[in-house]
Parts: sequence; structure tokens; C-alpha cells
Amino acid sequence: MFPLVAFPSLEELRLDPEGLPWLHLLAVCGDGGTDLAPTAAVMKTNAKETLKLLHCPKNTPVDRTLLSSILSFHNLVALRVKNDCCKIKGTCTFSLTDGDVENLAIALPSLTEVEFGKGCRLNSCRTTVASLLSISTNWLGLKLLEIHFNTRTIAKDMRRLLDGGFGCDKPRCGLERLWVGHLPLRARKEIGAVAMGFADIFPCLKDFASWDGRCSPGWWRVASELRARD
Repeated sequence: MFPLVAFPSLEELRLDPEGLPWLHLLAVCGDGGTDLAPTAAVMKTNAKETLKLLHCPKNTPVDRTLLSSILSFHNLVALRVKNDCCKIKGTCTFSLTDGDVENLAIALPSLTEVEFGKGCRLNSCRTTVASLLSISTNWLGLKLLEIHFNTRTIAKDMRRLLDGGFGCDKPRCGLERLWVGHLPLRARKEIGAVAMGFADIFPCLKDFASWDGRCSPGWWRVASELRARD
């Protein structure tokens, strides 16, 4: 263990599994002290203001516990959690809701690169495309996004956003590629509606991708629709 006083102006933090408690410790620095570290070290650490790049351990659960700490780092630019749920049988490590993602998007407006792990075949997460709209209207400088969102009722969810005019008066980010991992997409008869929704959320979007190149064919169809709109 090393004293927090050793990095008062920390800008980048890469954590291994044993080091994850340090994230929660840094998140409470300056909040009146903590039982986990000497008061002097806590008072001399301003990582909540200086931290810009955060790399969490592989397969860290993306839940409200993690979120509660991340929200403390107001000037984060890059946030990376390298999860691969498809290799953890029967388990999805992403448990945030649309409301959680909206809170994150509002609290950390400087984020430009966000990785929350590969979208998995389980398609069991609670977030929907409404999360993507919160992201687009708050992270205007966004260049990279990998996040889970449920696609079981994606066409219906897209129509609800379009019909409701949610965020219609707000600018959108210029994201061109969305990393969807192994997330399934089976809206073959409603590809047009899905593409229209994505065009509204991310006006510059042209492509979907997975790090291993194994996207569901449905994503290629949506991408073709998007490119045809140009």
C-alpha cells in the first residue's frame, strides 16, 4: 500500500483487482475524512478534480457501487472497464438503469471515451436506447462508446423516443461508430424504425462494431440504412 499523499495531482489511474478499493477511497477524499486512510493523506489528495483517465480492473461489475465512486471524479475524460460477459456463463456484469446512466452523463460532461464492456448475448440489462439519448445530449465530445442496452423491444423504444420528442431541442454528439459487442438485434421487419431512431440519437452514426468482429447481422442492416440516408 502507498500513501495517498504520494499522488496529490493524479491524472491517470489503472487498477488491478486488488487495487479497486483505492477507487472508492479516492472518491471520498476531502469529504471530511475516512477510516480507510490517515487524515493528512486525505486532505492532501485532490484526485477528484485532477483525474482524467480511469481504467478499472477487467470484469469489474458495472453497478451502482462503482457508479457512486465514479461520479466523484468531475473531470474524467476517459473511463474504461474491460468486461466480457459472454465469457461469464449466465451472468451479466452490467446492472445500471436508464436513470443511472443519465445521472452519470449529467455529472461527468467531459467524457469522450467510455467503455463499459462488450454488450452480451444475454440481452438482460435494464438500460434501453433512452440511455443513449442521455449520453448523446450530455457528452457532446464523445468519440468512443461501448455500453450495454436492451434490444428486445428496441423498435418500440425508438418510436417512443421519436414520438415523445425527448431531447429534440438539445444538440447531439458526433459519434460515428457504436461498439455493440455481441448484443443481438432481431428487429428485421422494423430495421427502418430502428435506423431512424439511431439517426436521431447519433446524427453522425455510420457503423456498429465489436472488438472481435462478430456483431449480429442485424447491426449491419441498420448501418446500411444509416449510410443510405446520406
